[in-house]
Amino acid sequence: MNSDQQLTPDAQAAERFRNLLEIAPDPILEVDAAGRIVLANNEAEKLFGWTRAELAGQPIEMLLPLRFRTNHTAHRAHYSANPKTRPMGTGLDLFALRKDGTECAIDINLSPVSVADGEGRVMCIIRDVSERKRTEEQIRTLNQNLERRTEELAAANQQLELRNVEVERASLLKSEFLASVSHELRTPLHAIIGFSELLAEESAGGLNTKQKRFTSHIHQGAHHLLELINDILDLSKIEAGQLELRQETFALDAAITEVLSSIRPLANNKGIELSDEIQPDLSIFADRIRFKEIIFNLFSNAVKFTREGGRIAVRCAPLPDHIRISVADTGIGIAKDAHESIFQTFRQVASTTKGVREGTGLGLAITKNLVEQHGGQIWVESELEAGSEFFFTIPRTGSGGEEQPSLMPAVVLVVEDDESSRELVVSYLESEGFKPLTAGSGDEGLRVARDSKPDVILLDLLMPGKSGWETLYKLRSTPATAGIPVIITSVMDEKKMGFALGAADYLVKPVAKETLLEAVRKVKRLGLP
Repeated sequence: MNSDQQLTPDAQAAERFRNLLEIAPDPILEVDAAGRIVLANNEAEKLFGWTRAELAGQPIEMLLPLRFRTNHTAHRAHYSANPKTRPMGTGLDLFALRKDGTECAIDINLSPVSVADGEGRVMCIIRDVSERKRTEEQIRTLNQNLERRTEELAAANQQLELRNVEVERASLLKSEFLASVSHELRTPLHAIIGFSELLAEESAGGLNTKQKRFTSHIHQGAHHLLELINDILDLSKIEAGQLELRQETFALDAAITEVLSSIRPLANNKGIELSDEIQPDLSIFADRIRFKEIIFNLFSNAVKFTREGGRIAVRCAPLPDHIRISVADTGIGIAKDAHESIFQTFRQVASTTKGVREGTGLGLAITKNLVEQHGGQIWVESELEAGSEFFFTIPRTGSGGEEQPSLMPAVVLVVEDDESSRELVVSYLESEGFKPLTAGSGDEGLRVARDSKPDVILLDLLMPGKSGWETLYKLRSTPATAGIPVIITSVMDEKKMGFALGAADYLVKPVAKETLLEAVRKVKRLGLP
């Protein structure tokens, strides 16, 4: 006969209760009507550090921190008068005291229990929630820090907006001041140049050799100063929005030839070979004078930084609505980390110029502004001691001869690996008069973007090989493609990441035809980068 069969039913029930008590995952205490502990399980010993023998007969208050003991007797009496089950997690912040004096956060389930003699007891099921409380406190602290940081960012953004307004106003005032001063300086300079020329002609009397040399220095210095003032005047007009372009259609090769004829004497002085690789029968739509200024500035820089016996070549490549023109030299080259800064105003990179300090450092800044005012882009490809090649794009003439460059994007590159999706987007674009180019991978998309300079790029994210994120990063960080607006089209809704990496817009597939076309029109119309 086994042990259960030897016990009475009541004894069997009591045994089962004790077994359940010991295998329970939470600490359990039973407290009598006087608030004394009459029962504790194994988990209670582990939590509080007291043995059952030490807990037995002790007031329940011994397990409370001192600050809670005074009021606990009243709380216990109130519960005894209205006994009912109170579940865990009622929102109370409760704490228990261990034998070693440390505290822990707890949740308690209270249940009234009746025993044989009618005495009312309370069963306490306890759960240590210290780790949960710590996590909640960390989350609360993080939220508070986030709220404070958000408020700080909002204040910083407000200050930044005010600063931007001040900077714009200061920039406008600076441009207006430079324009005014430049005009005032040109008048006396013309007098200096004119009188130095009269002195050199000796119309008012002969000059000795030393006087002729001094007169020549005055004349050359005044001319150089006039060129610098003209540069400042041009830049101030551009920045103040006062430079008007008089665009017309003219032959590209004829304009290049005119510039070469004026730059050739400078090149001959250094034994530099000039080559013209411009194909005939190409026309552009631009301000003829300003276009020649762009070419002259690029050639002047090339001559200045190319050693004796070097070579300079001007080349072109027809694109759908633009012509890409480049001036390449075998000069000292430009470090990669200076490729963007050289286009800034009053900027000359000492390690790049190798000590050549002529001019104000405005030539490339003016050139960049003039190119962009024509609706083109400019960039450089160069390495130290490996020469430089400056590229820029300029609008081609339309069939109407005097046609203005279209504000609508002419060329849209679709980078999409799924053939059916690619074909659908192409059909959308063609129906609205756009000229689509396609690429089936990220690498192919980068190559086509560099070679064709599309007006807008539609980029899918989920592609084999180079992902759309990596492709977007490459497009934004490569000077030749950094100015082309990119619209992401993807089944993933990761707009925050897309905009953070420089996307002009983000469309979640499936995309309605009109939504896609309007996004293309919008980024081109706003000129978003």
